[in-house]
Formats: sequence, C-alpha cells, structure tokens
Amino acid sequence: MIWLGLVILAAFGGLAIYASLPRHLGKSGDAATPGTKLSFGPVARIGFSALPIIAAVILYTAIGMPQIPSRPYAEREGERNLAAAAAAATDVTDPDFQTDQQIRRLLSQIVLTLEANPRNLQGWIVLARGSLRLGDVERAVAAFARAYALSGHNPLLAIEYADTRITAQQGQIDQVSRDLVLHALGQMPNHQLSRYYYGMMLKQQNKYQQALNVFTDLYRDIPKDDPLSGATEAEIQLLNAEIADATESEPN
Repeated sequence: MIWLGLVILAAFGGLAIYASLPRHLGKSGDAATPGTKLSFGPVARIGFSALPIIAAVILYTAIGMPQIPSRPYAEREGERNLAAAAAAATDVTDPDFQTDQQIRRLLSQIVLTLEANPRNLQGWIVLARGSLRLGDVERAVAAFARAYALSGHNPLLAIEYADTRITAQQGQIDQVSRDLVLHALGQMPNHQLSRYYYGMMLKQQNKYQQALNVFTDLYRDIPKDDPLSGATEAEIQLLNAEIADATESEPN
C-alpha cells in the first residue's frame, strides 16, 4: 500500500497548491483580485494541483518503491549505470530514454509547483529522487536539503540526504553528512544503512578497530542475500588488511 500513501501525500500537496494560487473572483472572465499581478481560473488551479498526484504515480512506476534502499548509492552499480545512461541517452527508441524523458518533463512541472508552494515537502522529495534517477546528483542534494528541513529532520530523510551527499562527494563524509548519519543512527539504532555509514565515518577518521567492530556487527545482522552484505564484507576485509599492516609496521 506504499503507492496509496504516496498518492495521498501528493493529494495533500495538490490541495495546498490549489489553496495557495491566487484566483479570479466572480464569473469567469472577470478582472483579477485587486493588487494581484497574476490570477488563475478554476480549471488552471485544478490542473496545477493535480500535478503532484500525476508525478507521484508516474515516478513511482518509473523509480520503484519510494523507500530507503539497503545499499549506499555509490555501491548500487546498476542504478549508477542507469543514471549515466540517462544523462547521455540519444536513442529515442530506447525504453529507458522514453521513461527518462517523461521524468524530465514531470520534474519540470514539479519545479513550477514548488515555485508556487516552496513548502511542498512531497514535491521536494519527488524532485530529489527523480533528479537522482536522472544522474543529476547535485540537484538531488539541494532538493533533499530542502525536504529534510521541511520534514522537521526526519531520520529516514536524514540518511537518504546523507547517502546522496556522500555520493556527490565521491564517498567522503564531511561534517554535514556526519551530523546527518549520527542523527539518523540516534533515532534508528538498528537501521542498516545508517550503521554502514557510521562505520565508514570511523574508517575515514582512521579509527580502524572501531570501524571493524561496527562492520562486523552489521555483517552478522544482515541476511547474506542482502546487497549491503557484500559491501560490508568488502570493508571488513580492507580493515583487517589495514590493521595487519599497521601491526607489522609497529616497532618491536
């Protein structure tokens, strides 16, 4: 029923847009409200308010279930390849190209609705995920930042924002991403992707043994067929090698 929840959220966004747009008073064709530079008739207001619902349904179909993935984006090779292909696509007969073109048009409409109602949380989330799908990571980061602020610092959005931000920075975890990971982990101690990034954060701080402990515990809790399991196992092997090298280089 996730799709139904997404449509309901989009419907609330549409109602907010409908209420926020200035409108004509009186019969159709009457002058606009005094002092209003631009006004919209009933049909135009309904059309704008329906855009979030249409975008939500089509983006859900194109992108998949709107939930936090179990792997860091940098490790999701298939999605990165799709994003790269979307950015360079020229074959109009390619189904992926057709889908991406449709997403681009919908995102353009979402941008217009956000200009009319910049507090539309669902609109920012759709813009962020759609931009990420098309390989526009920088715009995805900016959109996630707005969505995270509007959500009241939702922990699920925190880790999704951190995931995208870390991807944009080639895997480096800066202070903003660190705070996001710690916030998500504080609210969701067992969230696997949050734990993975916490281990990466410790590794980048050269706290190899602590990072190894985090990854070892995480690996034990992850089903072996989960895609995050492979990335975690690889980090365990790298950390064991780092610790072994450091031990060998210590003076006797």
